Amino acid sequence: MLKIYLKLLQKYRPSAGWTLAELMIAAAMTLVVVMIAGFGLVTILRENKVANATGEMQYDINRATEFISEEIRSAKTIETRLTQDYLEEFAPSFWAKYGNTKTPVLALKIDGIYERVVYYVDEVADDEVWNGPGVIRRFGPDFNDNGGHSDAQKRNPANWDSNALVDMMTLDLAPSQKQCRNLPPDLTISDGVNTYIATDAQGNQWHRLPQAEADVRGFFTCVREDKQLAQLNVVGTSLDEFKHLGYDKEDVLEKKSRYSDKMEYSVVTMAHARSEVIGSAGENVPRYNVNPSIVFEEEGQATITVLHASIPCTDGTTSDDISTNFYVNDSGVGGAVGTVSGTGTGSTATFNEQQEANAHMEENTLCTSTSTTYQISANDRDSIKFATNDNSEHTKLNDIMPSPSSEIVNKLTQKGLIKSASDGTYDFTLPDNVVLYFVEFEVVKDVPIYDPTTDNFVFEPQTDSPHFDDAIYLVEMTK
Repeated sequence: MLKIYLKLLQKYRPSAGWTLAELMIAAAMTLVVVMIAGFGLVTILRENKVANATGEMQYDINRATEFISEEIRSAKTIETRLTQDYLEEFAPSFWAKYGNTKTPVLALKIDGIYERVVYYVDEVADDEVWNGPGVIRRFGPDFNDNGGHSDAQKRNPANWDSNALVDMMTLDLAPSQKQCRNLPPDLTISDGVNTYIATDAQGNQWHRLPQAEADVRGFFTCVREDKQLAQLNVVGTSLDEFKHLGYDKEDVLEKKSRYSDKMEYSVVTMAHARSEVIGSAGENVPRYNVNPSIVFEEEGQATITVLHASIPCTDGTTSDDISTNFYVNDSGVGGAVGTVSGTGTGSTATFNEQQEANAHMEENTLCTSTSTTYQISANDRDSIKFATNDNSEHTKLNDIMPSPSSEIVNKLTQKGLIKSASDGTYDFTLPDNVVLYFVEFEVVKDVPIYDPTTDNFVFEPQTDSPHFDDAIYLVEMTK
């Protein structure tokens, strides 16, 4: 009996260990559990990072789209054409700085701002803090503490900078993503390599900007032909965040990753230009552009007021016997209207849409002469300099302004058209419906110099630049 008891104690003793096979099985099972738990934890962390990145991108894009929409609402017009000649004329500071290296997608004419405010998409450089692949930048005046445009910069485009508005913009869009979306039914599209104009059921044309399909990136616009309504198309991507998490870019782009559908976020919205400017006399202002004659974009009226006239005579005297007429083109024909003799205000002329108001000035008797000697058109850039609230040429007028004590400065100051600055320059405070012209009658392009070696006269450029103080007139636009 004792032997049997001892054998039982030996068989079931508490100090008996695990076999090697049991240990290996237990270790394998533990490893599987840890791996599953670790994979789940990594997945949760990745999902959290992806959610945070995507949520941040969506929030930023929504805010940026609202910001752009608000600036559009403060604009008078939204441009439908952003070609080189247009940029050189209406956004010369942008063109001088970037030329054709940047492709604008939105240009706004905002009252009181001398040049167009321009938005464009730029590729993120390696040394930038922004997340790629692209970023929306804005070229325009800064804002003050009240949320309005800075008064110090509105009239000084040379000091404008390009500021990043939002990053994480996609640079690669599928052809279907480059279409003007959510427009009325029965859409007709004229889509060539460099042309995209959509016509809706009401017959309105929508211009996509940029026009060339190759230039369309994660931010593009579709602007209605009346320049009053724009569709904003914004596409963001958290691709850079996916790359940081170890995913292959091509796998994500080719939809091989389960996160691919979460990568992009699109916003399509409409914004209306709501600014309706009131001119210096309280009238509504028609849409127009200046180059340097005035072209009406909608029906309107124009009135000439001659502020100063002092034509130099050959005997050293001066004369103010001049007449000023509007013509609908630059040929001096087509119906002269708005005649004014001497200084004063002439009659008001009415112009149709796309009609040109070209002002011609001529002297009548030129002192003792009986024939007309001077005839000058607004388009004669050798004889005319002009100032307006949406063209850069106003910045050059400080170079031709006479002394502060002159009659011209006094008249312009009395009318509230200029203010003297502390540095001796002048700040032009023109109303949004006024264009100011400075005229030089005695413009000598070449001076004949006798060359004895050839026994002929050669023509050399004049060294004494024009003063543009022989006459000054302004044109006021009203509806």
